[in-house]
Amino acid sequence: MEQQPKGTALFEECLAPVRIVAAEGALTDAAYLLQPAERQVGLGAHRSVHVRGKCRLILDFGKELRGGVRIALGLAKGATGVRLRLGESVGEALSEPGVKGSTNDHALRDLALSLPQLSDQRFFDSGFRFLCVDFAEGTDAQLFAVQAVVRQVPRTRIGQFRCSDEQVNRIFETAAYTVQLCAGEYIWDGIKRDRLVWVGDLYPEVAALLSLYADDGTVTRSLDYAKAEAPLPGWMNGFPMYSMWWVILLEEYYRATGNAAYVRGQQPYFEQLMRQIDGCIAADGSFDFGMNFVDWPTHGHADEPEGVRSLGKLCAASAARLEALFGVKGAAASVAQKLSRAGTPVGEKRQIAALKYLSGTPLCAQEKALLTEGGAKGFSTFMSYFLLTALSGTAGEAAALSAMKEYYGGMLSVGATTFWEDFDVSWLQGGVCPIDRIPAAGEKDIHGDFGAFCYTGYRHSLCHGWSAGVVPFLFRRILGIRTDAAENTVHIAPRLGGLAEAEGGFPLPQGVLRVRCRQQGETLSAEYDAPAGVAVHLEK
Repeated sequence: MEQQPKGTALFEECLAPVRIVAAEGALTDAAYLLQPAERQVGLGAHRSVHVRGKCRLILDFGKELRGGVRIALGLAKGATGVRLRLGESVGEALSEPGVKGSTNDHALRDLALSLPQLSDQRFFDSGFRFLCVDFAEGTDAQLFAVQAVVRQVPRTRIGQFRCSDEQVNRIFETAAYTVQLCAGEYIWDGIKRDRLVWVGDLYPEVAALLSLYADDGTVTRSLDYAKAEAPLPGWMNGFPMYSMWWVILLEEYYRATGNAAYVRGQQPYFEQLMRQIDGCIAADGSFDFGMNFVDWPTHGHADEPEGVRSLGKLCAASAARLEALFGVKGAAASVAQKLSRAGTPVGEKRQIAALKYLSGTPLCAQEKALLTEGGAKGFSTFMSYFLLTALSGTAGEAAALSAMKEYYGGMLSVGATTFWEDFDVSWLQGGVCPIDRIPAAGEKDIHGDFGAFCYTGYRHSLCHGWSAGVVPFLFRRILGIRTDAAENTVHIAPRLGGLAEAEGGFPLPQGVLRVRCRQQGETLSAEYDAPAGVAVHLEK
C-alpha cells in the first residue's frame, strides 16, 4: 500500500455558499442553501429547496477555494438532470466551452449528469469561487444542500505581518492565502489550471512558503520531482532557464532551513548541471542555450537575452554559495565571469531591468528610469518580488509600497480573493465588471475579456502561486529580515517606507522570530524576540 508523504494528508470541510448571485425558475426557499446543511440525507420532514422544471442557481462561496462541490438530493420524481459549472468568476461559471478561453484543462469544471434521488454526491477537484447549477426540464426534486468541499493540507501558519496600512495588510493576507491553496503535496502554479510543478515559476512561492510555514517537505518534494523528471542532459520542464531557477531555489532553501544533509545530497546533479550551463556560454560572454525564456511578457522581445544573462548571474551567485558548502571549486566562477564580459542595455521591459539590477550589474540612466518610473505600469505577478525589491533599492520603499498597492490593490478592487496568473493595471480603464457579478451591457469582463499568451480569457488562472512575491518582499524589505539558517544568524534592517509601524513573526528552524518597528518623525525604533541560539544583528 502506497503511503501518504508526511504532512500531505488532505483535510476536507464542507462550506455553505454565502450569497445567491441568481435564482431563476421555480425554486422555493433558495435562501435555505445559505444555512449549514445536514450531513446525512434522510426521509424525514427535512427543510429543503423544492426545484420544479428548468431552473438555475448561481452561488458564491465568498472566496477562492480548492476542492469540489457536494450536492445532496431528497425525494425526486425520476432522475434529476443537472449541469454543474465552476468558475473563478461569475462569468466563467456561466461560460460555454471554447468561448473566451473557457476550458476544462487540467481539472474538470463543466459537467452534465443525472442525480438519483436520496443521493449525496461530490464532484470536481479544482479551484473556484462560484458555482452555476442548471436543472433540466422536468425536474421535480428536493434539494437538501449545495456546498463547497474544501480540500487542503492543514498547516499551522507561523509567518505573520501587520502594519499601519490596512490595504497593505489585506494584500499580504491575500497573497499568503493564495500560496496556501497552491501548496499541497507539491507546489503547483495554479489550482484550476497549471496544476503542475513548473520549477521555473516556483521562486516566489518557495520564498513565500518558507516565510510563512515550517519546512514540512513540500519544497524538497517539488525540487526532487523536477530533478527526477529531467535527468541530465535534459533541462527541467524543457527550459534551460528553469534549471537555473532550480539552483537558485536550492540555495534559497538552504539559507532558510539550514538543511545541509538534503542539500549535500544534490551535489552530484548540481555539479553536472553547472558544467552543462557553463558549456553553453562562450569565453566572450555570448551564449547559446537553444532557447531563451524569462517570462511570457518578455518572450521573443529584444530585452529577453539580457534577462537570461541576468538570470545566469543570479544562478552563478547561488551556485557559488552552494559550492562553498560542498567545499569544491566548480563552474560557478566561470559562469559569472563569462556572462559579465558582455551585455546590452534594457530598452522596454521593467522586469528585465529588475533582474539586471538584482544580479549586481550597474544600470544606465535609461534603465534606472525604466525601473523607477510609471508606478505599477508594466508589472507582472510572477516578477513582482523582483520588481518591488529592485524598486526599493533604487527609488526607496515608499515608491515600492505605492506601486504594490496600485498593482495588487487593482486586483482587490475587482473582487480578487486570491492573486492572479497575470494582471495589468491598464485592464481597469473604462467600464470593467468585477469577478463577482454578471457583466452589464457595455461592460468589459475583467476575467473573460483580458489575458494573453497561454492565459487568455477564462483560461486565465485567478489563483496562481507565483503572485505571492509580496510576502517575501514585505518581510525582507519592510521588516528587513534576512536569515542564514546555516549560520544561525538573522540580520534585521527595517525600512518602513512611510508606514507608521509594522510587526511580524517569521519562522526559523529554532522557533519564531518576532520583530516590531515604529517610525516616529525621523526616528525608527525596532525591537525583536529571537529563539535561543540565533545571533541577531539589528541595523540601527
